[in-house]
Amino acid sequence: MKRNCIQNVIIHVPENMDFHALSDKINEFHLEVVERRLNSSNLTKEEKITVIDKILDNLKSRELDGIIK
Repeated sequence: MKRNCIQNVIIHVPENMDFHALSDKINEFHLEVVERRLNSSNLTKEEKITVIDKILDNLKSRELDGIIK
């Protein structure tokens, strides 16, 4: 049994919320998480670059009309 795993995330936004600002904050959060994980890993520079390349490839493969699904 897995413990401490996120099951569901709910974001409550006000009616006049700027979704672009929210999107930027979420993207910045993801960037910080990836950066922290890479810095705390024992990977070499080349391995870190490979990880980043694979993340970008995955995002590009899920992109449709400029939107990542």
